[in-house]
Amino acid sequence: MPTNNEIVVRRFYEALSTGDTALVDEALAADWEAVPPLRTGCGPEGWKASIAHLRGVFSDLTVEFEAVVANGDMVAVRAVNRARHTGELLGVEGTGREVEFRAADFHRVVGGRIVRTWHLEDYFAIATQIGPEFTRGA
Repeated sequence: MPTNNEIVVRRFYEALSTGDTALVDEALAADWEAVPPLRTGCGPEGWKASIAHLRGVFSDLTVEFEAVVANGDMVAVRAVNRARHTGELLGVEGTGREVEFRAADFHRVVGGRIVRTWHLEDYFAIATQIGPEFTRGA
């Protein structure tokens, strides 16, 4: 049975998968901090802008949990994301290619909201799938 903290964290990803940014307000504290910082800004509004951007770049975006571990106020997530590259990313216009990339996140939950997220994403996998020129000579 998922913990309350895990349920909150799953809302974070459901917002990304569905585009329902109302879920962001249920999942994130008003002063939520992303590490590293998002290019779209901080707090819940920054995550909402990231969702809009990512869903514009990747159509049919899905998030599949490979592992979720909850311990006290921390919830760790290892996920695989799948989508079709349809918008500009890293200077590459939409290719229509199917992409798959993994991410690992550690979320700290306090008072029923995520207050901080540490995020690692496999950008190399994305780059090799949307534009082989990124890996020439690598």
